[in-house]
Amino acid sequence: MLNYIWLGMIAVSVAVAMVTGSLETVGTAVLARAQGAVMDVMLPLGGIMTLWMGIMRLVEVSGLIHVIARVLSPLMRLVFPDVPKGHPALGSIAMNLGANMLGAGNSATPLGLRAMQQLNQLNPHPGVASNAMVMLLALNTASITLIPASTIGLLQSQGAANPTDIIAPSLLASVAGTACAILICWWLQRTSWFKVIPLPPEEQPPVAEVEGVVEDSTGRRLKWWGKGVAGLAVLGFLAALIWYVADGKGMTAWQAHWYRQVTGAAPDGVAWFGGVPNAWHLRFFKFISMAAVPGAMAFFVLYAALAGVKVFEVFVEGAKDGMQVVFRVIPYVVGMLVAIAMFTQSGAMRLVEYPVRWFLSLPGISWLGFPVETLPMVIIRPLSGGAATAVLSNIIEDQGVNSMITKIAATMNGSSETTLYVAAVYYGAVRVKRMRHGIPAGLLADAAAVIFAVIFCRWLLGK
Repeated sequence: MLNYIWLGMIAVSVAVAMVTGSLETVGTAVLARAQGAVMDVMLPLGGIMTLWMGIMRLVEVSGLIHVIARVLSPLMRLVFPDVPKGHPALGSIAMNLGANMLGAGNSATPLGLRAMQQLNQLNPHPGVASNAMVMLLALNTASITLIPASTIGLLQSQGAANPTDIIAPSLLASVAGTACAILICWWLQRTSWFKVIPLPPEEQPPVAEVEGVVEDSTGRRLKWWGKGVAGLAVLGFLAALIWYVADGKGMTAWQAHWYRQVTGAAPDGVAWFGGVPNAWHLRFFKFISMAAVPGAMAFFVLYAALAGVKVFEVFVEGAKDGMQVVFRVIPYVVGMLVAIAMFTQSGAMRLVEYPVRWFLSLPGISWLGFPVETLPMVIIRPLSGGAATAVLSNIIEDQGVNSMITKIAATMNGSSETTLYVAAVYYGAVRVKRMRHGIPAGLLADAAAVIFAVIFCRWLLGK
């Protein structure tokens, strides 16, 4: 399906550019976006990918991935029944979804790619997406979002009176979208439209072993004292979390004192000291969003060391795979981002808006109260995260930062994902040629999140 979408976007873009006389603009956008896809997207992602591939190798070799898989196996197997009980892929999937929930951004991508590689190892039909691989893609395009930090930051920078108003509707909309993604995948995989059709032998990609699995770690267990040290680390993190939630100002004042003692300077400009939220749940989310990544890294490295792993050597071996994955994915990302740039710069995006605006204005549909002003966000969000941010900025400028239209658009931005980009990255990493129902499931999940964003904003934030 991505073949037809890509072809259609390029053909329509050129046709519209011919009619409107914007060929020069489109040509400039093609070259600029091709360069930006590598220099601004993939190279920065390459650093993150290298880091987390190394960390994931530690998690695997230490045996922690099997512990995570065993703990979460009952829940994961409800959604991924084709994955064997206790398989490391279940642990990788859980870590990927958890990173998305915590708003870890690009840090979640390497975890998802690791999970996709492990699922591909179980795939009996190389080059054709399995049900589990499609489900993973759909869950990443409609992942539950505890706090849309970047969207809240944009609203705050524009002077919103209560930028955190969108937290509750974004959370509910993303939960509803995720539930719809699961149901849609279960339904589509049972239809004849998306049945598995194996590729001819000459078209099948080589089935490589999952990078990073260098030894069987199922037998690794921490000794009693190692479990004690790991337990103390977890308790220390929880104690800090409780302290911040109970008395955030007291904790940051104590930390500011020691910051001055250690660095000899005041903590001016450090985001952590920038302001302590008044509501306890906002303090909880702030602590988790800021401490989750360094806390997880420290715990994974500590656990691996306690398990007897030579942590730096194993980290480096795993990190080598990061850039290999990036180089493998670059052609897919360049192709998709260039097509998106052509589609938006040519004016073809407007052609999609017109029939949708007409449909929403029909007497039998207008009662739904769907704001047509948010249509650019609805259309662009599955294509490009950066363009969606620009669209939200335009809506803020036109409608006002405190308007209901802006809050609905911000909730849409915070509760959905760039489906086509995610599909290109995830499936490109494992050389999938037949995506089956991956794109339809992701786009339908995005549509569900958009509809629920309107419903929950109207319900929680007023008319």
